[in-house]
Amino acid sequence: MSEFVKKPVSLDKDFIGSYVKKIREKKEITLEEISRQTKVNIKYLIAIENGNYKELPKGIYSKIFFKKYIDFLEIRHKNIVNDFIKEQNRGQSFDNNIFFNKIVDWKNLLSLPKVIRNLALFVLIAICFFYLLFYFKNIFSPPELDLSSPLENQITEEFYVEVIGKTDPESEVRINSQLILIDQKGNFKEDVSLKTGINVIVVSSKKKYSQENKIIRQILVE
Repeated sequence: MSEFVKKPVSLDKDFIGSYVKKIREKKEITLEEISRQTKVNIKYLIAIENGNYKELPKGIYSKIFFKKYIDFLEIRHKNIVNDFIKEQNRGQSFDNNIFFNKIVDWKNLLSLPKVIRNLALFVLIAICFFYLLFYFKNIFSPPELDLSSPLENQITEEFYVEVIGKTDPESEVRINSQLILIDQKGNFKEDVSLKTGINVIVVSSKKKYSQENKIIRQILVE
């Protein structure tokens, strides 16, 4: 297998993706086969190969998908994951919040009658206050978390159970401390092994700076 060599010149947007694509084509493996084996949606594999980073999910999931992809191709180069993340960050552009880009024309504001001017200032301050209140509440409040399966105090004879639920799309979901994947709408489904007796399943959801939302289910295997 050829070695991945870092060049001193700046990388093209699709350098990592095109490199991985060449290895895949050399191994004569189709994207459909990789998608089927890794459970990674084929549209994400295409986005990786084409350098279309806006098509990839936000957060750590694009890294997880890329890692699954290169592991399947048995690419072992030490820094390729870090290079992919750096390249992805270079390819993304983040717009500043519109609220902070607004410039108030104070000359026009001061020309208004005193009552209207004071009312305008009050409304502006109120908007700022409620915006910041909503902004920080959204950051620190725990995400929504709903479980449709398993049921509470469920009894079964099976030695596995499907954990099915939904949370906020930008959250990280863990089942018994194990990170699992969620789709772009926040849906998740994972098979969990059980043992004879009482099994405790802990499902948690957490955004980057938020509190954790947690649901606990007990399942009795007879």
